[in-house]
Amino acid sequence: MSPFGVLLRRLRVEAGLTLEQLAEASGVSDRAISDMERGVSRSPRVRTIGAIADGLGVGGDEREALLAAARAGRGGAAGASLPDPIADFIGRAGELALVRGRAVTVISGDAGVGKTTLAIRAAQAWPAERRLFVDLRGLDAEPLDAAAVLDRLIRALDPGPRAVPPDEAPSRWQTLIRDRPLVVLLDNAISEGQVRPVLPAHGPAVVLVTSRRALSGLEDVQRIRLGPLPPADSVALLAGLVTAAPDQLRRIAELCGHVPLALRIAGNRLASRPDWTADDLIAGLATGDPQVNAAIDLSYRQLTPGARRLFRRLALVPGASTGPELAAVLAGEPLPDTEDALDDLVDLSLLQQRPDGRLQFHDLLRLYASEALDREEGAAGRAAIVRRRDDWLLDTAIVAGRHFEPDFGPEKAGPTFGSPESAGDWLRAEAENWLPALRAADDRRVVDVAESLHWFSDGWFAWPGWEDVFGLSCAAAERLGDDRLRAVHEGYLVWVYVVVQHRVDEALEHARLASAAAVRAGDLRQVAWARYYEAWALHLGQHWTEALSAISRAVAGFRAEGDREGLPNGLLMWANILAEMGRADEAALLLREVIATMRDPATAPPQNIADFAEAAASQVLSDIEAAAGRRPEALAAATREIELRQRLGENVGAMVRALIRRASIHVALGDLAAARADMAAFEALRDRAGEQVTEPGPVRDRIDAVYRALSQ
Repeated sequence: MSPFGVLLRRLRVEAGLTLEQLAEASGVSDRAISDMERGVSRSPRVRTIGAIADGLGVGGDEREALLAAARAGRGGAAGASLPDPIADFIGRAGELALVRGRAVTVISGDAGVGKTTLAIRAAQAWPAERRLFVDLRGLDAEPLDAAAVLDRLIRALDPGPRAVPPDEAPSRWQTLIRDRPLVVLLDNAISEGQVRPVLPAHGPAVVLVTSRRALSGLEDVQRIRLGPLPPADSVALLAGLVTAAPDQLRRIAELCGHVPLALRIAGNRLASRPDWTADDLIAGLATGDPQVNAAIDLSYRQLTPGARRLFRRLALVPGASTGPELAAVLAGEPLPDTEDALDDLVDLSLLQQRPDGRLQFHDLLRLYASEALDREEGAAGRAAIVRRRDDWLLDTAIVAGRHFEPDFGPEKAGPTFGSPESAGDWLRAEAENWLPALRAADDRRVVDVAESLHWFSDGWFAWPGWEDVFGLSCAAAERLGDDRLRAVHEGYLVWVYVVVQHRVDEALEHARLASAAAVRAGDLRQVAWARYYEAWALHLGQHWTEALSAISRAVAGFRAEGDREGLPNGLLMWANILAEMGRADEAALLLREVIATMRDPATAPPQNIADFAEAAASQVLSDIEAAAGRRPEALAAATREIELRQRLGENVGAMVRALIRRASIHVALGDLAAARADMAAFEALRDRAGEQVTEPGPVRDRIDAVYRALSQ
């Protein structure tokens, strides 16, 4: 249950109300309230919360607490979750029947005819956990490419610690879906190339594609060309929204061209104006442009000045969606007023609310809003809003990133975010908006933002945008002529190529650029770091002799410069290289040095870095001791790793592997009860860790061996 759901249930129980009684008092359905309490609905709108608060009879602090809990529940990106279905879906029975039983279906048609709505309806035939969704953003200036589409889908099924390299992604995707009965909805495609790698080579997976185009280059697919609704269905849809005579409903449907988007906008406009009659709506529609634009024109003209301003300025959201805070910046209004206006736009079908609470436009409405912005505020007005938008996005990104800096932290970062968790939620949710702002920023600004996000990036390994962030900062540092900065940020880019993408050649290239820049700057500390990054890349490429040479020089540099952060990293890298070369005893000596260094206040770095380094050292040391038959020592190292992972609380995959490691040691020592306890803890975390622990490989082999021992 979400914190919002817990609070709502507590207030309802304290008020002595059943679900049905609160529904009657608030005007919100009992099903909707139940969904909120159970955490199924995580993002109720402000107006809904206000109605519930009124029904509960609460005000003041309790009302504000409800609003705050609901806002907190909106954090995080939607990922690959399927959007909510349209409640008033009607008709299309023939098209739905065609979808069934086909591996790939392309649904094409003009704007507003309900392509996405039909596809979502069809996807409801699969259980929720078997549905995936990606908006391909086909009408954007930069639609998603095939690599980005595959990355999102793979991470939805396998949220591992790193992105899959683009050249490996197609085969990885096909492996993941081979035996899975799931449905993938690819919305708003612009080209066959976006879609083709996702199509199942074999197996039970089904792909639904929506597009303005027929995508005729795709072979062996079913195509459905969607047109306006039949007149009878148009009238039935309207009848569910408004009360009017049959001839009036037919006339409204004709003026809307039987296009579902226009019908919903027009119907909701009339439903929201109790002083209007159906004839007033007909008259208003008859004065506008045909079909969809007439319905949008009518609703737009009837908005309050503030809501009109917000609507047209939402066209300046760089990404696919926005949170209320960015919307308030665009509107130039306080957040509560903006949330009220957003509710109005959602109620009128001029804006869509996603399951995670974020808001987005239909493409046709975004285009209309952009044209209205140009017409009513001009080029100068647009430019001023963009500057304010980008300043806010980048300022907020810097503040959020500082929550993760060891020497900065939440206490110095400012009041914008209450915790590192909320700061991280914002960075992830708004990445689609702050990254475009970063691309347009001046060089000094780019470096400042990238620097502030360096520590945060360690906790969000798999985001593909880090190559962009640190690639931009490297280029900016070069243009600024600052070799020290260049060395630092080239190192960050090496991290991307090594940890996130496993691209050895690019990692080596940028490690050597970092080294050259550090030498030019005469910064011996950065020279040591550049050698560390070079060793990392050589290690990844299994160039052992060269890697050992580079890391030994890096460690010597860290010692000479008294670098408390660099030394444990260098020693860990050196130990790992030696261990993989089969020189376990030498590796163990270095690992014990890491642990001793991290525990000595005279040599330890900040606590979170010390904990991470000691956990990593304990992990490798445990394996070395176990392989040498020193099981009590292996158990002590594994236990220490788990203690530190619990304290860090950041890497579920690492914790899962640590639990499996210790369980296998318990089995070897004959302590099956302790092994069962560790496996129970592993099972509780397994789903969050993803498929990295269930696929064939050393981890899977260790799991199987433990379970075999426990079953005997």
